[in-house]
Amino acid sequence: MTERTGREPSYAELIAKLSAFRTDHMQGRPSDRALAQAVGVSPTTIGDWLRADRFPQKIGLLLTLVRAVRGQAETAGHTGDPAAARLLDPQQWRSAYRDEARRRADGTSAAVQAEQGRAVLERMRPGQPLAAVTDPFALEVHRAVDVPAKALPVLPEYVPREHDCRLAEVVARAAAGASQIAVLVGGSSTGKTRACWQALTLLRGQEDPWRLWHPIDPARPDAALAELADIGPYTVIWLNEAQFYLEPDALGERVAAGLRTLLRDPRRSPVLVLATLWPNHWETLTARTDPDVHAQARELLDGHKIPVPDVFAGTDLAALTDMASRDPRLGEAVERVQDGQITQYLAGVPVLMDRYQEARGATRALIHAAMDARRLGAGPRIPLALLADAAPGYLTEREWDHTGDDWLQQALDYVTKHCNGIPGILTSVKTSTLRNQRIRPAAGYRPRAGQGPLYQLADYLDQHGRRHRADQIPPIDFWTAAAAHAHPTDLPALGDAAWNRGLYRDAAQLHKHATTHGNPHTAAILIEHLHTLHPADHRPAHHATHAALDDPDGVSKLLDSLRRAGADGQVTSLLARDPAAHAALDAPHAVSKLLYSLWRVEGEEQVAALLARDPATHAHLDSPAHVGLLLDSMRKAGADGQVTALAERAAAHAAVDDPAGVCWLLDSMRKAGAEEQVTALAERAAAHAPLDDPYPVGWLLDGLRKVGADGQVTALAERVAAHAPLDDPAHVGLLLDGLRKVGAEEQVTALAERAAAHAALGDDPADVASLLYGLRRAGADGQVTSLLARDPAAHVALDDPAGVALLLGALEAAGADGQVTTLLARDPAAHAHLNSPRAVAWLLRNLREAGADGQVTALLMRDPAAHVALNNDAADVAELLGGLQEAGADGQVITLLARDSAAHVHIKSPAHVGYLLERLREAGADGQATSLLERLPAAGYFAQYTTISDQVERFKFGREPDGSAAALWRWDDLE
Repeated sequence: MTERTGREPSYAELIAKLSAFRTDHMQGRPSDRALAQAVGVSPTTIGDWLRADRFPQKIGLLLTLVRAVRGQAETAGHTGDPAAARLLDPQQWRSAYRDEARRRADGTSAAVQAEQGRAVLERMRPGQPLAAVTDPFALEVHRAVDVPAKALPVLPEYVPREHDCRLAEVVARAAAGASQIAVLVGGSSTGKTRACWQALTLLRGQEDPWRLWHPIDPARPDAALAELADIGPYTVIWLNEAQFYLEPDALGERVAAGLRTLLRDPRRSPVLVLATLWPNHWETLTARTDPDVHAQARELLDGHKIPVPDVFAGTDLAALTDMASRDPRLGEAVERVQDGQITQYLAGVPVLMDRYQEARGATRALIHAAMDARRLGAGPRIPLALLADAAPGYLTEREWDHTGDDWLQQALDYVTKHCNGIPGILTSVKTSTLRNQRIRPAAGYRPRAGQGPLYQLADYLDQHGRRHRADQIPPIDFWTAAAAHAHPTDLPALGDAAWNRGLYRDAAQLHKHATTHGNPHTAAILIEHLHTLHPADHRPAHHATHAALDDPDGVSKLLDSLRRAGADGQVTSLLARDPAAHAALDAPHAVSKLLYSLWRVEGEEQVAALLARDPATHAHLDSPAHVGLLLDSMRKAGADGQVTALAERAAAHAAVDDPAGVCWLLDSMRKAGAEEQVTALAERAAAHAPLDDPYPVGWLLDGLRKVGADGQVTALAERVAAHAPLDDPAHVGLLLDGLRKVGAEEQVTALAERAAAHAALGDDPADVASLLYGLRRAGADGQVTSLLARDPAAHVALDDPAGVALLLGALEAAGADGQVTTLLARDPAAHAHLNSPRAVAWLLRNLREAGADGQVTALLMRDPAAHVALNNDAADVAELLGGLQEAGADGQVITLLARDSAAHVHIKSPAHVGYLLERLREAGADGQATSLLERLPAAGYFAQYTTISDQVERFKFGREPDGSAAALWRWDDLE
């Protein structure tokens, strides 16, 4: 079987090919009788299906049949043929089955077929009726503490707060027919999931009944991708702990892109996405430091954040107290909680923390192994075998010698025990097997019978471990256990964590196992790392060439790594496996990268084969920048017809909610000579691009100007001037910059006048400062005067030292001496909060520059060095240390150093650590500088540690968990 087609086969074609394959290559095996036994239907039904006389009414039965044929084909050695592998790919059958069901449902000539199709589509529709969703715990709402009372509802009484009001507005818009997304962001056990559960009441009993879809099995991103295309209108998509869906490198972006497509699809509207995230995961997924990392997730989430506070306070706490008489659980929480952490108490956090703090010996070791597994990259379901093998390494030899033979059972009894109705520290979850893993294993791999029991760590203790064990590198037993027992999908992240901490050999072992399971991304990393250590050894490259081929981004990276390693024979072997025939075509960025990689290794035949499959038709249009990259690569390949087809699709349908991406796409269209499409896309973007984020709007204005779309520049500029929101003055200043850059002077003036007169200055001094700077950059001197006439210095709040510092600087730059005097007369030094070291430093510096010596003295008299929080970024503490040194506040410098800031700061960036190191050494705190430097490896910055400490050669082969330099090791030393 060597046939390649440029389109996806229909269901009828697949059935015909499957029947022919069984006859021509398998001698009629498995028989109809054997297939009937495997599927659970009669042999007559099997025959009818294979002759296309009947259409299977359940996709699961059809996939069981395909798997049975595939198993026989593997035994006979036929699945090495790429065409046979494609024929037996379950995802292809799922897609064809869905399309056939839709075709039948839309048919008018055969009423029976149409009814069959509609029935199949309804069964395939993911989720369950909302009326049947009655168990909050199945949706991962926390159970509440038990109290000695009878007949209580399963959940405590609920007190709506501000975030509930905002969420209710989103749900109401969905109920009215508009697809919506809400992302609740807060710490563990703050009530995010409970708030989503309460919001469902607004959709129950609607005239159009809603469904709820909670994709979790076998792994969350796999479950989401498997059914996302089948989501219909009036569906709630429940993404509790959304990082599990969105953070995985390749799959996460596909999930995010699919959700963006769903939210914009009018045929499937309305849908409602309810997601929850911890703050650190929100920052990871929405950071703009690298535009290619989490690009789809960032576009999905931006603008939809609903913060959930950690504590009850003010009127919320008063309302809770009023309800306490009706629910004894609330009464107990109000009575016992002093810091407002009501939801944490109800979720059993104090109980869990007490259990954790009281754990000793092997039990505590088991908990620490689970904490380390989660923070270093393992998924939520941790194999017991990993924990059991890792735990002894956390004990001293003496402790281990005194541990009884039944230690594991005793530890499990302790950590799984429910207390006060709350699940234990670890909770047993359903076992999974290799067939449920999302990475296809390499040829020749034989799975274990099963991974055994799996356990999930309580999420609050997960969060606690990330905070309090960040400076710990687990013992060697942990890494050995991870290599032996970790779920294959967790091996890449654990391997990366090991490498970043200098455990090069352990990392290579983990990456080797991940490569054995077919992960092309990890295969590329393995080659890069081992080529650096042993340039002449091509065995890692040979091992990597059996990686799965369906991920074009991963295959691209693998080809590039092989080429850089000089592994020409392995490149040839990989190309012989025909990656062009296997690559998924829906991600344009990945397909573009694969095209470029194939060119670089002179794989012209593969380039032609990949283009023959028509990626222009299959590419998703969610990311206009990625569509632009694919246009560029196809243009350079001379695929003019596909360039035109993709340009036309993109001009009509590409998302315009990503203005920066639209700029890239416009430029790619211009280079391709698609002038009509440039005009069409420019008109859509100018008319519909969102105006709430100033940076992308400015980029779009400039991008329209560069492609000569002058009319659209004017149209967008007029929209900005007339309709840009004024609730964020900082954004207004940046919009003025964007208008000025494209020469839209009239619109600059119009927006400046609106902003000066109506911008919501509120009480935030930073907002006033940002708007002042923006108006001055735009040359709007009259509007500066109008703004100052509103006397902002007399009304802004003084508690934010950073904001006051910015405003002081802006007023001085504007020559507003009267406003400076007004602001200083209000004594900001006495009112400023002293928590943030960076903010205090800025205020101190700007007061000095303003000549406000009395205020400087007053601020220093408040002893800020003793009060600032040290668990900030290293650069923040460095700013304060530098500011105190510049002010000659030697006593404050001594106070700050005495608090040992080097031991407490968060390490988020090696550059920031370098800044603090410099300041510490200037202050003569060499011991603290050394201490801070030694924290880098555990934080995942081992390479920077060796560079700064000039120990690159000493640690050429990495380090051991105890910090000693690793001895030379080779490929032969890996299992």
